[in-house]
Amino acid sequence: MSISNKRIKYRMRVSEEELKGLLHMLNEMKWLMASFILVVMIGGCNSTTHYQEKAEKVKSSDITFPGKFYTKEIESCSALPGRAKFDNASTFKIIENVIGYDWAKFHTETGTSLIVDHDVITVPAKLMLTAIQHAIANNNQANLDTGKDLMLRIARADTLYNSIGYKELQKKPRCWENNNPDSPCWYHEYEFASQWFANYMIAAIYMKSEFNKKELKDINRYIDKMYKKFLKPIQFRKNNKGFYAMANGGLSTLVYASWTNNKKLAAKEINHTFNEIDNLFYYDGYINDNSFRGLRGQWYHSYGVNIALGYIYIAKLWGAEVPEKIQNKLVNSAKVVNLAITNPDKFADRKNPNGLARNRITNKNSARPHTHQMAIAIDTLMEMVVGIKLEHDPIYLSKRKMHTPDGTDDLIGFNPNCVK
Repeated sequence: MSISNKRIKYRMRVSEEELKGLLHMLNEMKWLMASFILVVMIGGCNSTTHYQEKAEKVKSSDITFPGKFYTKEIESCSALPGRAKFDNASTFKIIENVIGYDWAKFHTETGTSLIVDHDVITVPAKLMLTAIQHAIANNNQANLDTGKDLMLRIARADTLYNSIGYKELQKKPRCWENNNPDSPCWYHEYEFASQWFANYMIAAIYMKSEFNKKELKDINRYIDKMYKKFLKPIQFRKNNKGFYAMANGGLSTLVYASWTNNKKLAAKEINHTFNEIDNLFYYDGYINDNSFRGLRGQWYHSYGVNIALGYIYIAKLWGAEVPEKIQNKLVNSAKVVNLAITNPDKFADRKNPNGLARNRITNKNSARPHTHQMAIAIDTLMEMVVGIKLEHDPIYLSKRKMHTPDGTDDLIGFNPNCVK
């Protein structure tokens, strides 16, 4: 029944029929109100409401830094390749080459919206993290001294600082300008410089006890400088599109909080990224943007899941309690990783909630969809964090071999296979 907007004129006397009509109207209004409340409640169960509405926020008093980012103590790990040590001439040279490297120039000359050759900076970062862990686990002072020297030279050369910062990025055209895959993508330059910086900070955390007061001053100067340009401008920024490297910068902020021993910052960041996961991960496990990128939907979905699982592992290790709703979303997102492997057509058939085109794989001959090869231990993370075993993906297993020799997953800053 529709309720009239006409004014109801009250009289001292009403007929029995009019009284029945008024009572019926009141009952109808009660029914409508009850229905509205029910819709809101159901909608709340199927939308991306903030987790804080029902879960208690993480407090600074909950946080305990383990000392070595992903672990309390770095121990020998068979998942770290033996060649990735400072006394290996090839490994040393690859890391040394990044000192003062002009990533901005290289990316401008080689990068496009479709292609970005980032190995020139990401491989040295991964090898440095791996070599430092070997040196610590084996108590190899000579290699520790070499690692310390490399890190100081990187800092004193302001390595990668001339890369485009976030504020400068806002003045540049977006990637895929005019839908052209060959157009420049300034975001890639920023993204990988920022990711590289986060991994450098993790290496600094590993090595902190090795630096003397003057050396720490040099490292701090570099970290603070890079932080202000690449990380601080994006902190606590609400993302409406996708979940990408270092948890959209959230993991980088946690690393910085650990380096500066700032528990308040760590707690604030964890609350922020819990909200981000709640907003960007749908209840059925699909991820805003990541899961709806056509032929690359499986690739970017598994990429996002890998990073989210890595973030949750760190948050829990540091003392945060993960809300049940977020845990359930991640369980479902891991199941979708497997769905994409076992039934790619069903995975791609899911409608995009943003109303954009369906996630169809329109040209199966142009590429071979697979789990993201840079998620070198997503199988371990899935079992460790959500208790789900990764389905057999032969293409992924073959392709990830290209990245496991570096020893570290630089999307999350550690190798899950080294977790004890």
